[in-house]
Amino acid sequence: MISKQRYISSTWQEQEWRLLWRRCWQVAAPLSDLNKPGDFVVYDIGPEGVLLSRGDDCELRAFYNVCRHRGLRLVDQRCGTKPNFRCPYHSWRYNRAGELASAPADESFSAGLPSEQLNLRSIACEAALGFAWICFEPRESLADYLQDMLPLMVHYKFEQMHLTLDQTVRVNCNWKAVHDNFSELYHVHFLHPQHRRFVDCGGATDELYPRGHTRVIVPGATTDSLFSTPDEPTDILTAQLTALGLNPDDFKGRVGDIQQAVQQAKRALGDTELPYYRKFSDQELSDVVQTNIFPNTILSYQPEMLWLIRPRPHPTDPNQCYLDKLSFERFPDGSAQTDSDTPAIDVQSIARHATPSGSVGRPEHEQFDYKDVIEGRNTMTDTIDQDLSLLAHAQQGMQSDGFDNLWLSDQECRVSHFHEELDRYMECSE
Repeated sequence: MISKQRYISSTWQEQEWRLLWRRCWQVAAPLSDLNKPGDFVVYDIGPEGVLLSRGDDCELRAFYNVCRHRGLRLVDQRCGTKPNFRCPYHSWRYNRAGELASAPADESFSAGLPSEQLNLRSIACEAALGFAWICFEPRESLADYLQDMLPLMVHYKFEQMHLTLDQTVRVNCNWKAVHDNFSELYHVHFLHPQHRRFVDCGGATDELYPRGHTRVIVPGATTDSLFSTPDEPTDILTAQLTALGLNPDDFKGRVGDIQQAVQQAKRALGDTELPYYRKFSDQELSDVVQTNIFPNTILSYQPEMLWLIRPRPHPTDPNQCYLDKLSFERFPDGSAQTDSDTPAIDVQSIARHATPSGSVGRPEHEQFDYKDVIEGRNTMTDTIDQDLSLLAHAQQGMQSDGFDNLWLSDQECRVSHFHEELDRYMECSE
């Protein structure tokens, strides 16, 4: 039984922080933000701030983002490069390895400045899949935590994709309502009718893995099998065919053949300009895959692109959260920096720039409220905009005496799997 209390209760949120968030590995930052010594990223999760740093020795480290002198937040910038970390209050300085380097008037500390007590307090930090992951109280290594999922994704080489968009939206709902939304396709036919034109959600395959992880594989380069097949390629299928040098007119009356044609075209490119296509199965060359890493890392990807979708809890209010969306493409010079539900496949651009470079600057971080999306001032793509239009209403409805528990269908098995793992954490009081 999945009670509404886990979405609206402050008591549940407090226990969730202690029993769940402190014990799970979670993506904190793309490694592209931590390339060289001095690079840093600040990751905020619940009531805590985490400072990630690339040291002079090139080691990746993470610390609590707080000065050991009087507890001031040490760094406010989201990311950048610094020679050291200086507290703006009393100018205590820490080096890139988190060691206390200097404090003004150090002779006035009669008890001394013992480094073993006053260095920044460290947090476990490891790298995988092109991201830096952190865990406050790890029970196992990141490799063990991801052991079932890494073989499914490592060949996509996310680390070779370029960050093109970095967005955060404030949403008036619990973070789990966002996660549930991205854990089922039951709502897609009703809320996202545009998907019928380029993917087959009716033919999707759900997969459940240990530790609460899940995956869904959605057939792409096709139309939805729950609806009649059109006589001509849809606008989006036309764009995909054209991008691959195929003539859409050849597929009039043969829309069902487009998926195989796309696979074969990419396979041919893998033998010539785009060798990275050789790493993928035919299915992977056409389909959209979404992998959810418990608790809050959602990766939606194809060979040419990746979305990191990451809901984060509000520090104090269970009825609010933050949703991050980081978009990546295999376009290192930014020549095709589009962000849509169906990124165009600019084959010539990929061929010219198959080896990533650091020539393109990092996009600015955009932060806004879900009302900005609803009222048209910002967008996170049509699909996510449509989701945001309803999530706050769902949270409001959970407050009603007319609603007690979630009542889930088999189509929502990934939602159930997530909450079963959540229950295991919440029942663990050791």
